[in-house]
Amino acid sequence: MKGSTLHRSGLTREKMGVLASISQADNKKQSTKAQLNQYYRAAKAQELDLLWGGAQKGIQKVHSVAKTTTQKSPAVYLFVGFISGVLFMGCIMLIASLSSMNPKVNVVDSNAKTNVAVIGENNTTDEKIEPIVTHEKYVVKKGDTLNGIAYRFYGKYDEAKILEIQRINNIVNRAAIQIGQEIIVPVSHDRI
Repeated sequence: MKGSTLHRSGLTREKMGVLASISQADNKKQSTKAQLNQYYRAAKAQELDLLWGGAQKGIQKVHSVAKTTTQKSPAVYLFVGFISGVLFMGCIMLIASLSSMNPKVNVVDSNAKTNVAVIGENNTTDEKIEPIVTHEKYVVKKGDTLNGIAYRFYGKYDEAKILEIQRINNIVNRAAIQIGQEIIVPVSHDRI
């Protein structure tokens, strides 16, 4: 450094000499660290080479075993997947159809009047045989409507039967049925 710069910085030549010797000592420490790092890197590189060589041998063994087995084409996997999908969907549809069938329980009202006509071998009548009418009780669940209940019992939407259910149960408003309410539904059965 120039003398004017030293003068302005307030450093003397002795202080500059001390700074130079400190920086040289730091350089020696860094060079020692660099030598140690180089040694460790070389040792690690040898370890990695050994590990990589072992891994490559293992990979070669796997490839040799895979080559000896028969390889299947993608078409085989596609065909097997298609067949298993069809079988799975068939099972799902079967389960869905079985779960949608609701057994209907007929509850016979003991107060209901039934007409019974006995027809023997010699006795023939030209009278029209009336169907037997029974009453089933149904408890309203969440989401039920009179239209839905009629469809459940009769299998179709019939306005006359819905009005009959309303009349028997004294329901003024179709939308006013409550969850847990017991509704009597007339169901007719043909005589045998």
